[in-house]
Amino acid sequence: MSRRFLPAVWAFTLLLLMMQVPAMAATYVVAPFSVSGAQGYSYLGQAVPSMLTSRLFLQGKFEPVARQDAALKEKAPSSKDAAAALGHQFNADYVVWGSVTVMGDQASLDVSALSPDGKVWKDSSTTAVNALIGGLQNVADSINIEVFGRTDVSRPAVSAGTGSPNSAFVMNETYGRVQDNAYLNPALRYQGTESESAQIRSQMIGFECMGMEVADIDGDGRNEVLLLNDNTLNAYVWKDGNKLVEIGEYNIPSSMKPVLARHYEQDGKNYVILSGYDKSDTNAYSQVLQYSQGKFRVVVRNVRRYLNVVNIPPLYAPALIAQDSDRSKVVSGAVYEARIRGDEVVRGSKLSNLPKQATVFNFSWIPADRGKRGDHLALIAENETLVTYDARGNRLAGTDDTYSGSSVYAVGDRGIGSLASSGESSDVVLYYIPMRMPVVDLDRDGRYELIVNKPVTAAGKLFSNYRTYPQGEIHAMLWNGMGMELLWKTRRIRGTVCDVTVADVDNNGKVDLVVAVNSYAGLTSGVKTRCAVYMYPLDTTMVNARPNYQE
Repeated sequence: MSRRFLPAVWAFTLLLLMMQVPAMAATYVVAPFSVSGAQGYSYLGQAVPSMLTSRLFLQGKFEPVARQDAALKEKAPSSKDAAAALGHQFNADYVVWGSVTVMGDQASLDVSALSPDGKVWKDSSTTAVNALIGGLQNVADSINIEVFGRTDVSRPAVSAGTGSPNSAFVMNETYGRVQDNAYLNPALRYQGTESESAQIRSQMIGFECMGMEVADIDGDGRNEVLLLNDNTLNAYVWKDGNKLVEIGEYNIPSSMKPVLARHYEQDGKNYVILSGYDKSDTNAYSQVLQYSQGKFRVVVRNVRRYLNVVNIPPLYAPALIAQDSDRSKVVSGAVYEARIRGDEVVRGSKLSNLPKQATVFNFSWIPADRGKRGDHLALIAENETLVTYDARGNRLAGTDDTYSGSSVYAVGDRGIGSLASSGESSDVVLYYIPMRMPVVDLDRDGRYELIVNKPVTAAGKLFSNYRTYPQGEIHAMLWNGMGMELLWKTRRIRGTVCDVTVADVDNNGKVDLVVAVNSYAGLTSGVKTRCAVYMYPLDTTMVNARPNYQE
């Protein structure tokens, strides 16, 4: 080749390489917010930034800095110069900061955003405290449009009435056809052919699973999978498309019967909450653990209360809750917030406006539709029907069908739980722990769906303690003003569903519907019970960036 052509060839090659290199995403950091108001609202200082962080995310275009969690430990900026210094410290293109003022039942938001060119955008708004989550969504939409210059985000008009479910879900529920290129997953429908990409299953694990958690338990920015059984709590990472690789194991005390495991973050530290009861006296027996470098460490060894982690209004930040145990009632008294303090868990304020039927295990709060007031509470009753209450604890509606279908139980004396009037002659009653009900807004339409397990069984309708369900479905329920209606559901899942959540299980930046399932081979088969984790990737690329989801 002639030398005079070499520069042209090199330039052409360099141009091809540049075309193949993807553009770097612009980064942003959301600083802690200053809070003025009653001490009980101090958590808003970190809860508001966390919610804005997820609502500003657009993969490959606008992403939070890798050390966003560390930024929340810094001091809230009070000026443009302080915000610029924070942006330089965390190497961010944009900086978002502000304040929250709570007076009575009203909350004022003052938010600022610093652009790379040094310009400052500001916005102020006032909303009811119980509608603050909608106010934050409006702020996020404004930043996306006016600061980031995004054209894929709009401020949706709130229509009167309940309307019909989003077309993405209706398509999945009926024909499975793609309409306007918008869909979540072709397995979320009544009928159709299952595909490998629509439903991904891990390998079978050699124990019966009692519960699952998907969360970043060690603070490395990537999610792990926790699977709970009678004897151990095992930690895994999802690798190679469909494989769970074990990275740690905790041996549960022999005197403890565990019922659930949850992730909880407090003051920038990650904890694993292990809740259960003492086999000897059936009183509550819970523990708090931390995980690091393949090992679990016990932080609080023996908590004589049942523990759980739920999202509570107005911002639906995860909260640690506790309830006393009772030998004859399993749980007793009010549900309280709690905090980890050193080597103990201390009880805080009582959760207000809970119905009498609420326990530490059986409810999920549903945020109000965007532009409206009034949160709702969904609760699994003793007979396992789904009951809905308003924000003041007044019953609104109930279902005829049963949901949850958990096989995990706590032991109590006769007269408690759903088996109290079943006519069975045992001296011991099993109180089945309701399965968690995640709350999601996958299509970003400002209306939240409740994700519940629906066991499919004939024997379970005849025998109240029959828990080896041959099949199950995951239903997404939507409040329509009169009751909870079905929005979409998965295809039939063979086996007994033992837990469900919504999380990015394979750490690819996209959320998944994650379901833990037990497979029972039968007493005479010689094969012991095994479990697997199913992943349904959720395609939200056509529904305005990352969805918001609550658990």
